[in-house]
Amino acid sequence: MAIIKMIKIWRYINDQLIQFRSCFTREATFKWFLLVVIGLMTRSDHLGVTSIIRELMLNPDQYHNLIHFFRSEAWKLDAIKQEWLEIVKATGKIWRLYGMPILIGDGVKEPKEATRMPGVKKIHQESQDSSKSEYIRGQLFGGLGILIGNAAKLFSLPLSMSIHDGNDAILMWKKSEYQNDSHVTRLVREACKSALAIGEKCWLLMDTYFLTGPALSAISEETAKAGREPVTLVTRAKSNYSAWWKPDGYVAGKSAKPKIADSFKIMDLFRTKAEYFQEAILTLYGEQEKITYYCVDLLWNRELFQEIRFVLVNMDGIQSILACTDLLMDPCKIIELYCFRFKIETFFRAFKQVLSGFACHFWTRRMPVFKPFAKAVDMAEAVQAVTAEVARESIMKTYDAIEGFVFFACIAMGLIQLCALSYSETINNNEKRWMRTNSNSIPSEETTSINLRCSLSILFDNCDDLAIVKAIKERQFEPRAVLNEGDELAMSA
Repeated sequence: MAIIKMIKIWRYINDQLIQFRSCFTREATFKWFLLVVIGLMTRSDHLGVTSIIRELMLNPDQYHNLIHFFRSEAWKLDAIKQEWLEIVKATGKIWRLYGMPILIGDGVKEPKEATRMPGVKKIHQESQDSSKSEYIRGQLFGGLGILIGNAAKLFSLPLSMSIHDGNDAILMWKKSEYQNDSHVTRLVREACKSALAIGEKCWLLMDTYFLTGPALSAISEETAKAGREPVTLVTRAKSNYSAWWKPDGYVAGKSAKPKIADSFKIMDLFRTKAEYFQEAILTLYGEQEKITYYCVDLLWNRELFQEIRFVLVNMDGIQSILACTDLLMDPCKIIELYCFRFKIETFFRAFKQVLSGFACHFWTRRMPVFKPFAKAVDMAEAVQAVTAEVARESIMKTYDAIEGFVFFACIAMGLIQLCALSYSETINNNEKRWMRTNSNSIPSEETTSINLRCSLSILFDNCDDLAIVKAIKERQFEPRAVLNEGDELAMSA
């Protein structure tokens, strides 16, 4: 019975993956894609693409073909991302709060010591964790996820993961639509496009770093293009932000703007408006919490003077300022919504620890070599100085290989999350992964991944009709011939 249930999980994974066939111009390339995703889902070590060879018992002679797959011209990442979004929509697992799906965006920095890898640069870390250095050398990725699940457990399922810094010249060579965007504006635009592709207006939860004038302008531009507002931004304001009271009779874009000198620190409202704070008991991070809050609509940003709803929150002596672009939104709902932003942080942790989704080392000798902590300006100028078409092509293919590997890992993580939600009972009761107590009725990504790894033998022995099994077995070791005793004696003679 347990074997039958595990076979159902593998058939579910196979059914999802074969939908990507139209994204590949060659059958052989599509089979490599199947092999890579299954390998990323089940590998027991995280030492680059060689771990896929080991976990799936592939013929070592196939290593160079596997490396070549990531630089292949038989697939385009944009088409794969679009198909992945359609698959996620069709699962029916998207979770909605107050009638709208929830998108979550944030940046993640991955240390890289490589000297010939595109997108690697000196990065400043804003983290207050004393164990982290102030500067690192690595890549900055922008991640966008959507909440899936139910009341028992929610996952931030990845929709996109792209390099967002140190790639200006490469985006210019590729004539990308994001070549003039910063990390902030690009991630906001990606969220708007994803919301439009989903076909519904979405909440967009982002951290303090993303409440900027360019981010609000990007939402306005995407709204004008689409003819409707794709997202409502919910974020947190920095403690040093200033704002203006709305003048009497003010109409956005028509009335005279307030004077710059009339601005005030939003944090000062905790003191000047203390008597207007209201009490409420809300469910925050799964616990009932008593808070006090004050809601006010203010004009923000000296260039836009856009009206934004600010909610000042005081919980256990901790003061925070939340911001929302919807002026009719209930302040208590804004507070509850923002608490779901941490889900993308748990995704980043699982993505690094369970899948090691950034553990790749694609490089090219045509990439200029930099000193360990060279200035970003000097690095950008050196890459832009590359004029040979062959060198540019090599750098762009290496760049695509990195982004491809990371996004294939996103698909692997998303499938693991979908399996955890759809087959939670089977996974929790699987004797291959014994746990003294299950912390939740829905298993974690790690528990699900270990169950899939332990059931690989079931997959190979009972599912020869599946596309994923055919793709893997074609590239495994050739079975050794069984010799009888007479043959062995003849050979020894």
